[in-house]
Amino acid sequence: MTFTMGKIICIIPTRLESARFPNKVLTIINGKNMFLAVYDIAVQSGVFDEVYVASHNEKVISICKSFSIPNIKTSSDHVCGSSRVFEAAKTVDSEWEIVVNLQADQPFLPTSYLKSVVEGLKSNPISTIAYRDNANTDQNTVKVILDADNCGVYFSRYPIPFDVGITNVKRFSHLGLYAYNREFVFSYQGDFQSKLALAESLEQLDFIYNGFKIDVVIVPHAVPEVNIPEDVLEAEKLGLIRN
Repeated sequence: MTFTMGKIICIIPTRLESARFPNKVLTIINGKNMFLAVYDIAVQSGVFDEVYVASHNEKVISICKSFSIPNIKTSSDHVCGSSRVFEAAKTVDSEWEIVVNLQADQPFLPTSYLKSVVEGLKSNPISTIAYRDNANTDQNTVKVILDADNCGVYFSRYPIPFDVGITNVKRFSHLGLYAYNREFVFSYQGDFQSKLALAESLEQLDFIYNGFKIDVVIVPHAVPEVNIPEDVLEAEKLGLIRN
């Protein structure tokens, strides 16, 4: 470990019931299921003391066991990945200080971004990452407005902020990677079902709705995400998948 902070763990929330792409995390990416490729990224990063896959799906748990991957069986009653991560993190029998929520559909994430999100956890209990992006209008790409301290003011699927043309406003897009400190995980009272979070289907809006600030680390570039089946084809065109 190169960090001076305490124990850091990573939990990969994994489910099969994606509305836009059912069984997405089982898609074969370079010879292995997508969520296993994500697990390898976390392990190879060298950032974490422990890495777990968290799921309520027996198929996912069974695959983990076949590869001797640490896994945590969770409730099926979760509306988002952070909720599942919070449940799983509370069961980890160690005095960890930071937990990272690494989504199971991020098989192309640079390991350096994992270090960035951990180091970005400073005065606020949550950190995430974003990149400069002036023209993206895809609703699957989440946009974020930053304040003067690089905290997330608002996240949206809609291009924000609106610009009347007086200023050349900087626009940023968000990557769904989060770090949380231990106290926040154990004390958070939100249910991830605030009207704000449900309206945009964005879990981080529940934190904002409940009055918490989110540190946002700016990273160099976007990362191809897998939200819909067409994203897999696009990754193949980019040479990221060599099946």
